[in-house]
Amino acid sequence: MNQEITRTASIPGWKAARKLSVFILFFSISTFLAGQNDFNYYFNQGQEKYVKGNFSAAADDFSNALKNKKTAKNDYRIANAYMARSMCRMSMQNYNSAIDDISEAIELKPEYSDLYMARSIIHLQAKQYDECITWANKGLQLKPEFEELILIKVKAKLSKKNYAEALNDLDTVLLKINPRNLEAWNLRGDAKQKQKEFKGAADAFTKAIEIDAQNYAAFYDRGICRAHLKDFDGALADMTRGMEIDSTEKWIGYNNIAYFIKFEQKDYKGSLALFDEAIKLNPKFAYAYNNRGYAKLQMNDLKGARQDIMKGLDLNEENSYAYKTLAQLLFAEKKDKLACEKLQKALVLGYTEDYDEEVNEMIKEHCK
Repeated sequence: MNQEITRTASIPGWKAARKLSVFILFFSISTFLAGQNDFNYYFNQGQEKYVKGNFSAAADDFSNALKNKKTAKNDYRIANAYMARSMCRMSMQNYNSAIDDISEAIELKPEYSDLYMARSIIHLQAKQYDECITWANKGLQLKPEFEELILIKVKAKLSKKNYAEALNDLDTVLLKINPRNLEAWNLRGDAKQKQKEFKGAADAFTKAIEIDAQNYAAFYDRGICRAHLKDFDGALADMTRGMEIDSTEKWIGYNNIAYFIKFEQKDYKGSLALFDEAIKLNPKFAYAYNNRGYAKLQMNDLKGARQDIMKGLDLNEENSYAYKTLAQLLFAEKKDKLACEKLQKALVLGYTEDYDEEVNEMIKEHCK
């Protein structure tokens, strides 16, 4: 089995999800308790609704603020309103409208570096990685040490699998500006993992842990690296520590121990009880069902494997990794044509982008 090492929401061995550095809408603008003009009133209402996740209503408020932009204190406030509405529209996946808004803001205040960060985030969310990098570079021309903007550019390069370029930005730029930037060390570990340089990745996550000893995601990630390096005791210690720090999501830890340690040891029988625990704690955890199905497949329990894999797909029909596992099951059942169709489905859902070339290699081998 090709072990997965990327940090994404669709990973088969579930890593603790790291939050994207989402642009915050509060631009040091105070909420006026009295005497608000129309612009300020609608802008503040929009902020409150955005924070609550009511993006459509927030966008309406920012639109009303812009209708009253003549009452805004200055052009920065107006640019902020365009930017805020663009973030709402991005959150609703209305990327073209979001770009239109941020373009208006940049035309109004081209010297305002935050606008370039917002535009970079929109392109990143829309998976328009080249555009993300282009606009990040424009913002960095204005503010070369803008750490958050460098991080966004690094994320785009990682998404493009330009690992060497991402590492260069981290090592020669960002970590020289701020050697204690926690997210930079996490991303450095991520890039090293994707290059299968597990020792270097573990070292990066160790640095992240030194900066923040409660960084449970870094413990999980370092544990994954140690499992790949066959340091199973160290891997177990790290994953157990991650579970202790974030006890509310122990199902992540049980799944990780089973997937990254037990699978690495080829102890498929031993993994079953751990997947059972993960599912008991989170019955909607689709990846644990798929992973348990894979373990049963390796034990030649085809009926049990099918039940688990299909349950995982019922819970998340967009999981490209599950379609790869289903194809493996179908090959074992001598249903090669149907298996090849499932491999194609995995590709359509973005398997290569999320993981690696394994599905393409399987197609070349089995689907001639």
